[in-house]
Amino acid sequence: MRTALRRRLLPAAAVFLLAALPACSSSSSDSGSGSGSDAAKATESGWSFTDDLGKTVKLDKAPTRIAGVNDQIVPLMNYGLEPVASWGYSSIKDDARFDDLDTSGVKQVGTAYGEIDLEELAAQRPDVIVSEVYPTDEKGTIDESQPDYGFKDLDQQKQIEAIAPVITIKLGGDGADVVERTTEFAEALGADAKTVAEAKERYETASAALTKAAKDNPVTVTSLYADTDGVSVAKAEDDPALNLYAGLGVKFFEPKPKGYYWGNYSWENAGQIGGDMWLLQQAGYDTAQLKKQPTVADDAALAAGQVHPWVSAALDYVSQADYMEQLAGWITDTKPLDD
Repeated sequence: MRTALRRRLLPAAAVFLLAALPACSSSSSDSGSGSGSDAAKATESGWSFTDDLGKTVKLDKAPTRIAGVNDQIVPLMNYGLEPVASWGYSSIKDDARFDDLDTSGVKQVGTAYGEIDLEELAAQRPDVIVSEVYPTDEKGTIDESQPDYGFKDLDQQKQIEAIAPVITIKLGGDGADVVERTTEFAEALGADAKTVAEAKERYETASAALTKAAKDNPVTVTSLYADTDGVSVAKAEDDPALNLYAGLGVKFFEPKPKGYYWGNYSWENAGQIGGDMWLLQQAGYDTAQLKKQPTVADDAALAAGQVHPWVSAALDYVSQADYMEQLAGWITDTKPLDD
């Protein structure tokens, strides 16, 4: 489960594809991901975008019918775009990130990791499909022997690539950079400049508020996930969003166990976990279940009720502004507990 969580919290019948696929081509680029006008170009000769794996997708014209994994569809919708299909590790109605968005025009083609209705996806006639990939270590290494996140295996990914070109966004490293890259992709797809500008302004205001809250009340924050196997504490430097908050001054508890992304504690050792405030991943145990565990039941943060949701907020201006505003408020209200 922890491996799936690191990849945004997770984790053959014959496929009848449309006879006529969008006119497109995809080629590799040794230069890696681009930026600004170099990453996406819409000219009289067509449209192109170089993704974070160095793939350049070329179309006769700018794509308008977009499909993809929920994590990437949410940002596009926050910037005013209207995707045609989406899939993820839950249904849209159970994904709180879609709560304030009009999803009536989005066809849900998958509600569990790797389970995508390819025939239904093809029926939506997407021009491009957006997916994402996660590093496997601190160096940002991408395991090219594995499929992009959300795809069951490489065979399924190839079948999806036959429907429409896949554009891959890398989720790793500096969270602020990922937010910028996600926004750049939305702009390449035609996101309204005013909508993006307003979202960025709110994001910058929320960033400043979080910085002030962290400076005025320098408490220690612990981001964790718990289940029957024990407790996993996230390492802020390895999670793009937590990395973003740390860069704004938030102090995070550093787990002792070695490893990429997670510091894993057995329940016998869970009493070693500190922090003035806990951010609890909603996919695992809730606070009531934590209180039933003898080694953490008396933890100061838990006893003080200083436990808040750690949500998988999408990496775009709107989503991050929403969560940073909440985080700033929680930090302001948190009482220092550790010695």
